[in-house]
Amino acid sequence: MVVNSTSVNALAAPGGTVVIYRGLLEKTNTPEELAGVLAHEMQHILQRHTTRAILQQVSMKILLAAAVGDARGLSYGLEGAQTLGMLRYNRQKEEEADRGAIQLLIASGIDPRGLLSFFETVQRENKSSLKLPSYLSTHPDLEERIQRLEILTANAPIPARRLLPDYNWKDLYNICPAQ
Repeated sequence: MVVNSTSVNALAAPGGTVVIYRGLLEKTNTPEELAGVLAHEMQHILQRHTTRAILQQVSMKILLAAAVGDARGLSYGLEGAQTLGMLRYNRQKEEEADRGAIQLLIASGIDPRGLLSFFETVQRENKSSLKLPSYLSTHPDLEERIQRLEILTANAPIPARRLLPDYNWKDLYNICPAQ
């Protein structure tokens, strides 16, 4: 599903739906870049990261409420600690999805460097934006992520042909209907 928003993002929703924001489509320069992002989101679905995160969040809230007798003040403090723990969990799942995406792209005969190229573009264009400390972010540090992707793709086979070689990529993404 394509959402008509300038946000440069995509997400794997429970039930196997991949949501792509128009801003992400506009930011991609090649079909290999979009394929890399889609492979990453598909890994979240295949590994059930979203479903597990929702179940973990709900079960933790129930346990917190039971442990503190639903005392609001203490409950909020414990929820804050739980949130920091979840952020670390999310970063680990992002790294896992990146590794799986590279494997999926290679197995599909798609140049896995598209995912690396996409993040390099995002990094170049966001040099001046606020950088959160890694423990407050749901995603790995962009610089570290790019370094890991460079290592993962360093010896990857380069496919003999590109995706959609006879088409202008910017024309193609314009036909995606946004909701």
